Amino acid sequence: MRVYKFLDGHFGLKSLSEKRIKISEIHELNDPFELIPFNLKEPRHRKAMRQMRDQLAANGRGLLCFSATWQDPVIWAHYSDKHRGICLGFDIPDKKDLYRHVRYEPKRLPFPKDLYASADARDILFIKYSNWAYEHEVRVWIQLPEAENGLYFCDFDDTILLTEVIVGARCSLSRSAVTHALGSLADRVTLMKARAGFTKFEVVPDRRGLK
Repeated sequence: MRVYKFLDGHFGLKSLSEKRIKISEIHELNDPFELIPFNLKEPRHRKAMRQMRDQLAANGRGLLCFSATWQDPVIWAHYSDKHRGICLGFDIPDKKDLYRHVRYEPKRLPFPKDLYASADARDILFIKYSNWAYEHEVRVWIQLPEAENGLYFCDFDDTILLTEVIVGARCSLSRSAVTHALGSLADRVTLMKARAGFTKFEVVPDRRGLK
């Protein structure tokens, strides 16, 4: 399965040079409703959810967050420095135990009778408010390696296989800069320049290529 990671130019080149991407910890996710998709009107339910969230955060795992598409202009605007950054395309094995598509819900879900046995509770890592649906998010729940200055990274490998680099429509990075950052991966990674589409609200390949 092909998935995409959006980055600004600086961190995009850094990621390519270091051959790795950052793993997100539970407490760092940017939506305050992450892991709490249920109605929490009752104080006891709020307490139970805080405990579950703390347990998940302490279990030594984190999330790799991708998109299933690179062509939505809103994603570029929000996550790739207003189209001035880059997008990395990865192939991940088509195994449902490795990744999950995020499920988008328009309303808070009823609190389950048994929080730890509920199917919704088991899936809370992969449920978000429906207004986030434009992200087409795909998540990989992954073991955290040893920390580096308090941060965690996943190296590019056969499970997270870098296959393409898409340079944003407003990005000034040159082909030589991207190729230099790729190093030994340059021969097997496809480089593409993006542009705004002419007939639809979408980002498309610039056939003139990356210069």
